[in-house]
Amino acid sequence: MSVLSQKRFNQINFKNFFKLRNNSKIYIYPNFNGIGLSLFVFFCFLISVFYENNSGLLLSIIIFFIFFISILISHQNINNLKISSLNEYYVEANKNKSLTLIIENLSKEKKLNININYQKQNIGNYNFLKKINYFNLNYNKKLRGVYLLDAITLNSIYPFGVIKTKINLKLDCDIIVYPQSIRPNKELLNEFNIDKSIDVDDFDGIDEFKNGDSYSKIAWKKSTIDKKYIKIFKDKEKTQKLILDLDRYSELDFELLISYSIYIIQYFYQNKINLTLKHHGKTFLLDKNKKSLNQIYKYLANAKN
Repeated sequence: MSVLSQKRFNQINFKNFFKLRNNSKIYIYPNFNGIGLSLFVFFCFLISVFYENNSGLLLSIIIFFIFFISILISHQNINNLKISSLNEYYVEANKNKSLTLIIENLSKEKKLNININYQKQNIGNYNFLKKINYFNLNYNKKLRGVYLLDAITLNSIYPFGVIKTKINLKLDCDIIVYPQSIRPNKELLNEFNIDKSIDVDDFDGIDEFKNGDSYSKIAWKKSTIDKKYIKIFKDKEKTQKLILDLDRYSELDFELLISYSIYIIQYFYQNKINLTLKHHGKTFLLDKNKKSLNQIYKYLANAKN
């Protein structure tokens, strides 16, 4: 994660985070190498019993002690790890989105060789040396809607490679998958005056120069030494249609319409122009506030024709 994005994430109030349930179980069991080693311990124990071989008994005790220490260290290594997330993440349908999550190390001990798995795929192997640690989870959904994250699994084979520890962590956060943005047809683009750049206003004629007018707008070809004129431009925001009423476009397929709507909404938001969205008697005002955009995303994620 970039330094800039990490700084922005650090500014988020941790009180707004949902925390993991404290009763998550830790599973401890031998891996394939551990099973082989346990059979070897059993074999050494049998030799010591039937042949009264003290060296076999000593070897089995030493290996058993290694098992016991591995269990204690493995449990300590994966215990006291908590995952935090935002209350909601907003993801565009059929697009990859990197979700930033936090792993908190609530103990003073460093956590080493921790694998993070999601949907049976390994995200990476991490060492958590600090109290607050970040990792990214790639998320993709083809269909719009509101989803929950599947369980995130932390597992570790540590320290001697014979004992595996695992914990399944379930987060209470919503994934808002809003419709995919699709560039509208020419009719809609023209209707909402999107084809033209927001930075270039339409020419509306000339007027006499007055004190305080910008010299950059002087129409030099029309001006004389004694009298100057300036170019007048239309205020694009005033001429732009500022109401998007989905009920007016019944001839369009609804899924395609809301994908067109996302394109229009994002265009207005990026250019800091207010827009009103209407659908089935409900009204949403889009302004410069990110919350207004997210509110529309959330509605269109579940909107029905």
